[in-house]
Amino acid sequence: MNDRGRGLATAAIALLLASCTAGGSSGHATGPAPSGTAIPLTTNLPAAITHDDALRLFEYDPSLPFDMSEGPVTTDGGAEIRPFSYLDMSGKRAQGTLILPVGTGPFGAVMFLPGALEGRGEFQPDAVELAGHGVASLLIDSPELYAIPTTDREAVAEIVFEMRELRRLVDWLGSRPEIDQARLGLFGFSFGAVRAATFAGVEGGHLKIAILRSTPPSYNYPAMAPFDPIAWVPYASPCALYIQEGAQDTWFTHDEAESLAAAAREPKRLVWYDAGHGLNDQANADYMGWMIAALGPA
Repeated sequence: MNDRGRGLATAAIALLLASCTAGGSSGHATGPAPSGTAIPLTTNLPAAITHDDALRLFEYDPSLPFDMSEGPVTTDGGAEIRPFSYLDMSGKRAQGTLILPVGTGPFGAVMFLPGALEGRGEFQPDAVELAGHGVASLLIDSPELYAIPTTDREAVAEIVFEMRELRRLVDWLGSRPEIDQARLGLFGFSFGAVRAATFAGVEGGHLKIAILRSTPPSYNYPAMAPFDPIAWVPYASPCALYIQEGAQDTWFTHDEAESLAAAAREPKRLVWYDAGHGLNDQANADYMGWMIAALGPA
């Protein structure tokens, strides 16, 4: 990155950091204002941004109402399908689905982050299959403050909002009596894997496994450089990190994917498949096997 790009990235994250510091909350930064408006920004720029500074940006206010409303419960292949809505930190109602195995648990559980332009239903068949092996799943639409950020500030506000919202959801998932909070996992595909890579670096101490499928190492956007996957995967450990890439994927180069894996710490695994961006049946079988082994009944 050139000096101008580095300056833009530092300034954007610094603006948010200053606003969080000025907010005066006791340990947790407040969420963004209702109706999708921007997180308030100030112009007091600290000299440098550290990993700990960035983590402070991602803290959320636990007093904000979750206000969950459950829909009708159905079954699929023995799995229990529990749709619900909740109040996100922008004041909008968001949708999710909790899929539980038969029994009382507690179950290991994985949160799925879908690809761009996809919703929570993208991996519901996989979640139903996992339920047959004693693993619960949380399916969500990607948290969204701005449909399409148009400025550096909006882009940074978007990722901060998303990380806060994801932390909130994982905390909610782990607090449920059916779920074993010592067996939590994360799965991200494509753009969802970009977000998952950052989130694994934020919550690696609380996750047992994170699977990143078809993900580049960077946004290639200066203001987002502090949130690039390659900047966060080193912090995923002790969470086991599994990276799946397609040898014919045209969204990034072989060297870029290898660099992402090299940046991560053990335990980690990079597996290449003879496939494009969507990968193939072998990749599907592998990730399901890894999830079941890590999160399934002992």
